[in-house]
Formats: sequence, structure tokens, C-alpha cells
Amino acid sequence: MIPGFSYDTHSTKTANGTAGANIAYCVAGSGPALLLLHGFPQTHMMWAEIAPKLATHFTVICADLRGYGASSKPYGTEQYSFRCMASDQLSLMSSLGFEQFHIAGHDRGGRVAHRLALDAPLRTISLTMMDIVPTHHLLDRLQQNVAKFYYHWFFLAQPAPFPERLITADPDYYYQSCLLGWGAAQLTDFSPDQLAAYRQAWRKPETIRAMCEDYRAEL
Repeated sequence: MIPGFSYDTHSTKTANGTAGANIAYCVAGSGPALLLLHGFPQTHMMWAEIAPKLATHFTVICADLRGYGASSKPYGTEQYSFRCMASDQLSLMSSLGFEQFHIAGHDRGGRVAHRLALDAPLRTISLTMMDIVPTHHLLDRLQQNVAKFYYHWFFLAQPAPFPERLITADPDYYYQSCLLGWGAAQLTDFSPDQLAAYRQAWRKPETIRAMCEDYRAEL
């Protein structure tokens, strides 16, 4: 848990034939609202170091995307479109009384943030997207060196239960290889609390399934 933050869950409603979700989040601070969305294979704990600092200037909301962390994990690839994920966050912010807000997203969270801003531009004060490449740009210009580093896109998108079974054999080994960027970071770069939260989440079979569905929905 992030010290000083209050934790709760918001239940979104079913819309457009897609299932609602229970979105886990935490909040602290005062001032303009700032929604922070994590990437793969993380949870809201990726913001644990910076969120308390931002909370001195903003009302900071850190949410787990559907399929990740403590948020619910509905069945069906169609439940993991970025539009579904963005709708979850719009519903959450409405429930908290924020009709307009800043949003920052990393990796998968950046893609959700992008979709949210496109779908609800009047509610978005500012948009920050970190560490992402547009999907079509990457796929249309795919080269060998890029494919080697981004192989997980194609692996996770394989039909069930192929990737799920392989990952379940040793989820810590697989997801930590993703977390470290294949040599760009070390485990010591992450706090023990962050790693504990990530491991607790990704060791669950339903989380493994849901994160695969996330990538299937994109590809």
C-alpha cells in the first residue's frame, strides 16, 4: 500500500454489451485531480515513490486497470479493449466527483489514457503518455531487432491456454524479465513493497489470464 493513501473499490456499470468491473484505487492529496495509470506487468504500486510527492499539489488517484492488481478480471477478450478500460476510469473519476482531471499513463496505462482522452476530450485537462509506441506504427515497421525486444506482444496474444500455461510454471521468472526490460534495469531498482505487490498479483492464475487477454484484445 502507498503510505498516506486511502483505498477503496469502485464498481463500474455494464455498457455496450461489455461487463462492468470492480476497479481498485487509492487516493490522497488536494487540488486538481490527477489520475495515474500503470503499465504491464505492474499495479498501482508503480507510483508508490512519486504519488506522495504529487499529492502535495494534486488530488492523486492511482488505479489498478481491469485485469491487473486488485481490480476484477472479467472473462472474454472483448472485455479488455482500451475503450472498456478507459470507460472504467471515467466512471471512477465521476464517482469521485471529478468531471475534469489530468491523466498520466505508463505503457498499457498510456494507451488507456490515450483512448480516454479521445473518447472524453472535454474531461481531460492534460494528457501524459510515457514509454509507449503507437501499435500500428510498431507493427507496420516491425524489424528484427524490435521484434526480439517486443516478442511478448505476440506471445501473450496467442490463443488460450498456451501462454497462460507456460507463464504459470514460473510467473516470477517471466514477469520479472518483462519488468526489467531485458537488461535495462535491476530488481534493486524497485522497492521491496513494489516487488511484493507485483508478485502477489501476477502469481494468481486469473491475473495471468487477464493480462494475456489484454494483449489479445490489442492484436
